[in-house]
Amino acid sequence: MKNKLQTPAALILILCLAALTGAGCVKPAPEPNAPTAAPTFSPAPPPTFAPTPEPTPEPTQEPEKYAAVRAALEGMTYREKIGQLVMFGFWGRDGVEPGFAALMEKYPVGNMILGSGNIDKDDGSGGLDSARRIIDEIEEAYPCAVPRLFSADVEGGGATRFRFEPALPSAYEQGKMEPDEVRELFEGVGSRLVSCGINMDLAPVFDISEDPLSSFLGDRIISSELGTVCAIGGAVTEGLHRGGCIACAKHFPGHGGTAEDSHTGTPVINRSAAELYDRDIAAFASAIEAGVDCIMAAHVIYPAFDEGDTASMSHIILTGLLRGELRFRGVIMTDDMLMAGLSSMYSPGEAALKFILAGGDMLLCSSDTAVQEEILLALYRAYETRIITDERLDESVSRILALKYDYGVWRP
Repeated sequence: MKNKLQTPAALILILCLAALTGAGCVKPAPEPNAPTAAPTFSPAPPPTFAPTPEPTPEPTQEPEKYAAVRAALEGMTYREKIGQLVMFGFWGRDGVEPGFAALMEKYPVGNMILGSGNIDKDDGSGGLDSARRIIDEIEEAYPCAVPRLFSADVEGGGATRFRFEPALPSAYEQGKMEPDEVRELFEGVGSRLVSCGINMDLAPVFDISEDPLSSFLGDRIISSELGTVCAIGGAVTEGLHRGGCIACAKHFPGHGGTAEDSHTGTPVINRSAAELYDRDIAAFASAIEAGVDCIMAAHVIYPAFDEGDTASMSHIILTGLLRGELRFRGVIMTDDMLMAGLSSMYSPGEAALKFILAGGDMLLCSSDTAVQEEILLALYRAYETRIITDERLDESVSRILALKYDYGVWRP
């Protein structure tokens, strides 16, 4: 397919700075123990596309971290490395259900997600204690040489896996608050999540819509105003970081332009490239400026960039746009692999391989052990037949290990 990405990175920077200035969103100086922020934009033209993703450079100012990453890679089997590329979950509150226990016994699973099927909001702690019990059981029964990321969705409003007192306002309500209020609010959220063993919040939503409440995401969208999305999304990100928790911006490159639910079908967003750059992509550029460490890709088709694949499967979008033009050097994650927006187009094994070859790093699958096993086996076969090379595998594993190092999840 012909490369459709033509807008220079400098234009994105101008749009983001204008939006942030208008909203009063000024990035604060990093905390002493905070992870290194993503690099800022430069007006240099975007790099040309390469057939495989360009390796993330090792910052010279962090030699200890990258020495630890290199040493860990040398000591890991390829199955252990592939285990770092997945984030799996299961359904059940009374311990690990038998099917998932069998999967964990058979394969190294490097990261996990907890959902409403695991967390009991009525346990007297708003669900924090029940999450802690499940995490402790998993860590004791299925130890991992590199400690796992444990994630949950805590956006606010109805998209909150826990019960907080006072209740956490929806993203749309957060959009009516001051950034400092939101930053403080999510610093508290981050510290409470970390206290129960959850080190990654799958938030904030950086999607933007002209009429948020009529879109599929509804009050999960912060605002119809780009400046407000940048300011409040950045405040959520910075607050989580101050609380010691990883933030994950979603759903790249923007899910706000459709009323169709990607859980039930594959939406197509027919915005022009100019429209996407002006609003949707500019919002995610601001997330990168705010230092977000992880970005979730949408199971949505954007014909202006790629007519054939969802964003989550597109080399043009993940490597060309997100890595190339936006200079994102963090972890790229899929939305849930069980969603019909993906499964209606690809088998689990096919999707897993396409995502890695497109430049992604971590595959999210919230349940269904048959699908989870198919994902792992497809990646094993691809490695064994050299479709996935050592260099490509180590590139993604290095990003994930570096992220765990930054937040103290893993320190050899």
